[in-house]
Amino acid sequence: MAALRPFSFMILLAAGFALTTAPLANAADVAPTASTSGSVKPATEDWYVTIGASGILVPQYPGGDTYRVRPGVIFSLSKASDLNSFHSVDDNPSVALFDTGTFRIGAAGRIDWGRDEDDADRLTGLGNVDPSLEVGGFTEWYPVTWLRLRGELRYGFGGYEGWVGDLGADVIVPYQTWHFAIGPRLAFASSAYQQAYFGVTPFQALSANFLGNPLPVYEASSGLYSWGITAQLTKEFGRGFTGGLFGTYGRLVGDAADSPLVENANQFTAGISLSYTFNVGKSWW
Repeated sequence: MAALRPFSFMILLAAGFALTTAPLANAADVAPTASTSGSVKPATEDWYVTIGASGILVPQYPGGDTYRVRPGVIFSLSKASDLNSFHSVDDNPSVALFDTGTFRIGAAGRIDWGRDEDDADRLTGLGNVDPSLEVGGFTEWYPVTWLRLRGELRYGFGGYEGWVGDLGADVIVPYQTWHFAIGPRLAFASSAYQQAYFGVTPFQALSANFLGNPLPVYEASSGLYSWGITAQLTKEFGRGFTGGLFGTYGRLVGDAADSPLVENANQFTAGISLSYTFNVGKSWW
């Protein structure tokens, strides 16, 4: 797909969101409204599955200066009393295994789509980074109803094998069927991830230089590699449908920012999503 710049894609996102709201605005709600961070739970309650898809504008590769559109998957499992709890549109797919309404622990995962040597001239001679499956867990806490704190730790298998993690906070402003949220994001990783995306091995440097891409050997160590901020707007249309828009500014730091592969340390992500929630009955576990 042709590379895009962030500003033009945000115009497309706004137009797409306007189109998705029109046919669904008068639909009935899927479940009774609960508080933002959960409510008192009945002894037995139904469970709901949320599935959906998104289109996300991401850098052509981590540190790149051009952009592409990537598909995304939405999946979560919630009790009825937590159905209307806040879910960020940039959350990774997750399932809560322990849930008090204000504190949750569960499983989380995502697919890292890797990197193609053809994504940019600066990657010539480095070879591809294959897709990876990241599996791990999350912790989520509401110290007050309008503030969510969330952390994830995942282990990647495939194109790299190592730990990656995210920390974030969201200040939540609900209004009727709308939710606006904004908050900081931090991303960190082990040396395996850092070296896969920001490092240059001696063999890669030799291959790149032979092909006319003058790259030095570079070793990227573990640690914090990005900080940023995410803003989002979601709308509940009724009959189980929810749409969302979000945008993130991220800044590469440390060994990632110093990598000879990085074209621009300022990284932008934007997306539009549509999800559907349905009742699966009482839990069998």
